[in-house]
Amino acid sequence: MNQAELDLFNDKLDAHAREVERFHGEVANVTRQIANCDKLVRLANAGLSQIDSRIADAVQLNADAQQAATSAAAEASAAATAATQAAVAQMVASIGEATDAARKTSLSLNLLQFKTGSWIAVYTVLVLLCCLATGWLTSWALRGQALTPEQAHYIELGKAHEALLANASDKELKQLNAIRSRSPAKARPAGQDK
Repeated sequence: MNQAELDLFNDKLDAHAREVERFHGEVANVTRQIANCDKLVRLANAGLSQIDSRIADAVQLNADAQQAATSAAAEASAAATAATQAAVAQMVASIGEATDAARKTSLSLNLLQFKTGSWIAVYTVLVLLCCLATGWLTSWALRGQALTPEQAHYIELGKAHEALLANASDKELKQLNAIRSRSPAKARPAGQDK
């Protein structure tokens, strides 16, 4: 091999050594990037682990809350059922008492109506008996006199007036007829007509 070939070979060897060096530099660079990626992956895994832990905590809290809500709903339902049953029982008892009181009041009213009706009947019978007794006593006391003294007085007065009219003269009868034929507004008392 001559010197020119040897120089060419050395140049190629140097070029190849530079290429190897550059390749080693790039491999070191890639290794560093891989190391950084690995670090990022580890950080991401740590973050995901924390997220998973928090999700698990949230799921547990949700389950606890759901269980507490179910328990509270069951307790509230039981309390509402007990209160409703107590209210219904109290209402039924009140209705029973009111019904019993209404029945007693109805019986009392029926008894009062019977007593009132009986008293009215007795009072009516007594009044009728008093009327009959009064009529019988009056009839017995006035058995010889069909008229009262006042009625007898008016009858005597009417007979006296009839006798006066029978003994009246024609002139007096004309005056009486004239007085009768006048209107009541124009008629004067009999003592003033002469």
